[in-house]
Amino acid sequence: MLKSIFVTAAILGSSLAAMQTSAFAQSLERAMANYYRGDYADAMKALTPFATDGDRSAQFYIGYMHERGKGVPQDYSEAAKWYGQSAELGYPFAQNNLGVLYKHGRGVPKDRVAAYKWFGLAADGYQAAELGNRDLALENQENIAAQMSVEELEEAKNQIEEYRANEPVIPEYRPPNIR
Repeated sequence: MLKSIFVTAAILGSSLAAMQTSAFAQSLERAMANYYRGDYADAMKALTPFATDGDRSAQFYIGYMHERGKGVPQDYSEAAKWYGQSAELGYPFAQNNLGVLYKHGRGVPKDRVAAYKWFGLAADGYQAAELGNRDLALENQENIAAQMSVEELEEAKNQIEEYRANEPVIPEYRPPNIR
């Protein structure tokens, strides 16, 4: 009897966990559907809990909406904050965009070393299907390198190696393509 109760409880627990995971995925998909439909205000509301809980993709999209003024007033500082959180978690799209903000001093102090670092990490993080984005990150990195001193370049390379040594291991999740 006791064994039966434990087995039932285990089955019930795993079913509840699967339902929560499914609900989580569905609500994230709904948030992304709002984004792709251009309903940025609703996307912002729906993505914020995920971003606050550490979802690096949601953090990127919130940063992008702040950078472009989609659904919220344009705010480079807020964009840099969200891109920074996502970039620290290894999301290459956020790393590249954060590099652009550092390159131009938008929402953050102009910093060639930081820009080079984030462009390099982005280039390394893109998957094979994202080679066009990788090429863009490498081009951004080359352009900023041409403006840097030898000392700045060395510092940027050291920062990249330091990041790689402490890089978080996060399972890859890319939001589904919503049509």
